[in-house]
Amino acid sequence: MAALPFFEAYYDEIELCSAAAGSHPKGAIQIRNRQMVDRSDLVVFCVDHSSGGAYQTQRYAQRKKKEILNLAHFEGCG
Repeated sequence: MAALPFFEAYYDEIELCSAAAGSHPKGAIQIRNRQMVDRSDLVVFCVDHSSGGAYQTQRYAQRKKKEILNLAHFEGCG
C-alpha cells in the first residue's frame, strides 16, 4: 500500500474494507460494494443496463429494501 500515505495527507478519513482486502481481486469489488450497500440508507446508482457489477449491486440493494436513486432515470445524466 505504497499510495496510502498520499491518501492520508489528502483525505480527512480513509476507510478500508478489510473483508475485501483479503479476497481475490475479482471478488473483492463485489464484497466492497455489498458492504457499502449494507451500511447505507440511500444508495445512488447510474445504471442503464441489465448486466455487470453495478447492476448486480443495484439488485442486491433492492433485495435489502434500500432506498435507491438511479441517476440513469434522469434526462441529461450518464
